[in-house]
Amino acid sequence: MSIKSILVGLAGAMMLAAMPVQAVEITHDLGTTEVPDAPQRIVVLEYSFVDTLAAVGVSPVGIADDDTRESIIPAYTAIIGDEWTSVGLRREPSLELIASLQPDLIIADTSRHEAIYGALSEIAPTIVFDSLTGTYEVAIEAAKTIAHAVGKDAEMAARLAEHTATMDAFKAEVGDVSDLSIQFMIDNGEGIFLHSPVSYNGSLLAWFGFKSNMPTPDGHTYSEAIVQTSLEQLSEINPSVILRGKYTDPGLTDSWVGQPLYDNLDAVKNGHVYDVIAHEWSRLRGVLASEVSAANLVEIIKQIRQ
Repeated sequence: MSIKSILVGLAGAMMLAAMPVQAVEITHDLGTTEVPDAPQRIVVLEYSFVDTLAAVGVSPVGIADDDTRESIIPAYTAIIGDEWTSVGLRREPSLELIASLQPDLIIADTSRHEAIYGALSEIAPTIVFDSLTGTYEVAIEAAKTIAHAVGKDAEMAARLAEHTATMDAFKAEVGDVSDLSIQFMIDNGEGIFLHSPVSYNGSLLAWFGFKSNMPTPDGHTYSEAIVQTSLEQLSEINPSVILRGKYTDPGLTDSWVGQPLYDNLDAVKNGHVYDVIAHEWSRLRGVLASEVSAANLVEIIKQIRQ
């Protein structure tokens, strides 16, 4: 090869290196953002975004993991590994830590991070989706958009085809549940929080065909999606099945045992109060998370039908 051809090749390589990285325009809850083609250093500020990246085999460099690495469940770490840096709490991530990671994409939550969207955008291109109060359907649509942002459309299409087949199989196993009203609730030891029909879990249960005795709100705020309640209010809803996620043991509901209002709940009388893992059911959302919850749900319905 001549010196001239080598110089021409080097000049061409330099021109390619100098060319700006092609960006993809992503529309999200707070506007439209240009994201670099196939970003490599991604920081995520909600668990559902970890779920989405895991679904397409992408490892984030930073996660708002509430300073608890164990909150990133094995179903995720089996794919993304454990090399991420914690950037603090989901509700209040550290801007300094995020900036130190030199991200080329940040994925944030509409409800939690709207107030710091400007600051995040100064660090890196930031796209925002409704994870905290979004439904199951909203989570799946957000996953598609995020996959497009990271250049993984084909991988997400394949994973969602697998997901649809998996969820349809779970739904067939569950069968006709129109005779059952079901309620997912969180017991944190101090309060009881019911997930309404417009919440992620409420909409997932509705997808399976379960009834809900909770009123369906017209809006979609956090207080409408996840409603703090009392024993008196729970007795009015009176579900036939309760899925209970306890963050403490004993929980507040354990202190209700022996009280007529609690003991006369249909779910309690029939022995249909089932404890599920609070973190997995309450905090995780998305493709993998819904499959974990659905598998759990199948086993519970099998017990009910015995």
